[in-house]
Amino acid sequence: SLPAKEAELAPLDAELRDILLGLPHFHHESVPVGKSEADNRVLRSDPEPAAPAFAPKDHAALGEALGLMDFAAGAKLGGSRFSVLKGPLARLHRAISQYMLDTHTRKNGYTETWVPYLVRGEVLQGTGQLPKFEEDLYKTATGAAGEEAALPLYLIPTSEVPLTNLVRESILDEAQLPMKLTALTPCFRQEAGSYGKDVKGLIRQH
Repeated sequence: SLPAKEAELAPLDAELRDILLGLPHFHHESVPVGKSEADNRVLRSDPEPAAPAFAPKDHAALGEALGLMDFAAGAKLGGSRFSVLKGPLARLHRAISQYMLDTHTRKNGYTETWVPYLVRGEVLQGTGQLPKFEEDLYKTATGAAGEEAALPLYLIPTSEVPLTNLVRESILDEAQLPMKLTALTPCFRQEAGSYGKDVKGLIRQH
């Protein structure tokens, strides 16, 4: 019977979908095949900066010495890989954010967009974060109020996720293109795979 065949097909469809979701994106033909970053091809190289006449400090040491970065307070509030910015540095952070938005919207023709910070799983599948980066994502235990309890919502790892999915399952008229959208959002990531120098200071924050 048809219902029996549909029940038999359902797990096969799910298995095929999982396989397809695990396939990587195709690279451009100009990208070399290699085993590490050492196999990358250098397209251009700027001149090396002159060596300073003093022992330079990294941003974390400078920020803490000036009282502008507080990693201990970040750890007290949220654990490792969090930080608190203070005073002029917090103001600079805000100013750079506004500069980015103003430049894109006033000079480059982008439309500023305010998007949800929590999205459904299929939204993350639409941009390739799921299933590959499941361990790097934060998610809720349940869905939104009034919806299926078993449905989790995910905190977005970048505004690219909701922006791209605004046109998911849509057919756009050519007259609507190019569609230029920009947004300023937090980027919630667990950064589970990074370590050592890659997590020092303001790099690889959650």
